[in-house]
Amino acid sequence: MLKNSHQNLSKEPQSSGHHRPGPWTVANFLTLVRIALILPFIVLAHGGRYGLALAVFFAASLTDFADGYVARTFNQQSYIGQILDPLADKLLVTASFIVMAIPHSGLPAIPVWVAGIVILRDLAILLGSLIIYVKAGFSEFKPSWSGKVNTLLELGLIVVFLAFHSLGVLLFLLPIAYAIVIVSVMVSAGEYYLIGLRILRAGVTGQGEGKTKKSKGDKLDND
Repeated sequence: MLKNSHQNLSKEPQSSGHHRPGPWTVANFLTLVRIALILPFIVLAHGGRYGLALAVFFAASLTDFADGYVARTFNQQSYIGQILDPLADKLLVTASFIVMAIPHSGLPAIPVWVAGIVILRDLAILLGSLIIYVKAGFSEFKPSWSGKVNTLLELGLIVVFLAFHSLGVLLFLLPIAYAIVIVSVMVSAGEYYLIGLRILRAGVTGQGEGKTKKSKGDKLDND
């Protein structure tokens, strides 16, 4: 029985390693392309060249869908990809809202309060994740459904803002777009807050049970 268990343990790392791809995948390359496109977007948007900035941002947004599709379809879901993909999204969204909220002479800008709420949510999630990791040792963070929708809406707001101002049409719809994004931010932030509470409570309960079992074991040893 012990021999069989050792055989099973030795087989598990090999099988898991066989199915997990390395870091050099097409999906991860697309994610890196998204990160690389952030700088030219910032330069173009800061210079008021909204048409070209829109084209670059749209291309970067397409890689967000493409890398996920490639990873799922061709079994390229790697550990590094799980880190790079949300990081690329956060960098793209944060950089976009900052550069589009900076006042420029003669150029339209996203309201600072909208950009501030978007960025504060991301910082709060980052801080909450750090607290959960420290207190509960949990690191398997995954985006929630509302979080994915929120990212899509935030990217969509940048596209809409650039497109409307480039063409000079439908500008009266922008306040509605701001409101939709703010509601999405609040909903997704609330969901992440509840998820974090459940993880923390489960972690505290697990630690308490572990201490109880240990104390019982020590008592039996003393007996």
